[in-house]
Amino acid sequence: MYDLKVYSSCIVIAIKDAIVFFSPDGAVLHKIVVQQKLPAEGTETGNQQQNGKQPNSQPANVVTFEYSPSAKVLAVSLSDKTLQCYQLHQDGEKFYSTPLGDSIPTVRTIVCMKFLPKHGVLVGSDKSDCFEFDVLGNSVQKSKWILGHMSQILGLAVSDDERLIITCDRDEKIKVSSYPDCHNIEGYCLGHLEYVGGIEITPSQKLISVSGDRTLRLWDFAAGKEICQLSLQDPAVGLTVQKAMDDSEMLCVIRSSVQNKLEVALVQCGTPNASLLYDPLTVEESLIVLSAALNDSLQLLLLVMDKDSKRARMLVYDFSVDKHQFIANIDHPFAKNFASQFSEVSIEQVRDYSTLFKHSIDNLSEYFERKKQKIGSKKSK
Repeated sequence: MYDLKVYSSCIVIAIKDAIVFFSPDGAVLHKIVVQQKLPAEGTETGNQQQNGKQPNSQPANVVTFEYSPSAKVLAVSLSDKTLQCYQLHQDGEKFYSTPLGDSIPTVRTIVCMKFLPKHGVLVGSDKSDCFEFDVLGNSVQKSKWILGHMSQILGLAVSDDERLIITCDRDEKIKVSSYPDCHNIEGYCLGHLEYVGGIEITPSQKLISVSGDRTLRLWDFAAGKEICQLSLQDPAVGLTVQKAMDDSEMLCVIRSSVQNKLEVALVQCGTPNASLLYDPLTVEESLIVLSAALNDSLQLLLLVMDKDSKRARMLVYDFSVDKHQFIANIDHPFAKNFASQFSEVSIEQVRDYSTLFKHSIDNLSEYFERKKQKIGSKKSK
């Protein structure tokens, strides 16, 4: 399990049970190690097996997280189907954290999260449902179902005024729901032909989406209207954006289904026909890109894994406006500080995005023939 996110005041990285805060220039600020819960006495996992050995229980690892710089609260989704929150404190140059309330149990593992600072809540989605979580302890009810999809939810975004929640799924749909009355569906952004792998809202309140159909699309999401689209070289599985010059120009880095490749685009929200696809960025074939994030200086941070050793590494790239490409910054202190925190960490499992593609039956006559034979065999018994 792993994740990487960039915020205005810090960079946060989680691998397995460790979460590390870095400053924007890469200095280590604080580290949190998730405390593992011991099985209760009298339970199946809490009692020893007959051979005297403890049963093999997997430790809870970080699936994803979300940080609120205004509230200084970190919400962590764990693989044991719980949410754990931490309050961050600063005493001079020293950072420390304390658990914020009890862990919140969830029906299924939360995979996407966004804070709504104006409402003081966290919105998170599991496989097909979204919930509102009171992580600050303002309400007796800790979680509340707010909306659902008929298929797997792959992305979550919230408008700046927190009036709209946008979700995307494996069924090519982007749904725009009112908040807090999420039963009111404002509309849909329809047009993608495959799963929608990532969505981001721009400062000018437009929506950028990428899909397995090899397109990047710009939307007026409040009206459900497509503004423009760019053709990509490969199916997309993720997206990170940052304003390039002003709020109307967005630099987009698209994670490709090709494990060591990222595509780069400049989306001009004001003049969509001028949007451009730049040359892609390809890392060494021995590496797998796990996560990518842009900061406000247009530096690209890549969490990668070495295929052979399974060890995690951090790569940093600077964007050249003149050359329209990313250039490796091998001496950036962030890469060294990352190594000091995660040097001994290996990643056993990489997310499999191939399952997002739906299987189709090309030859229906063969399918019906097999079905006919199966029915016939049952009748003969």
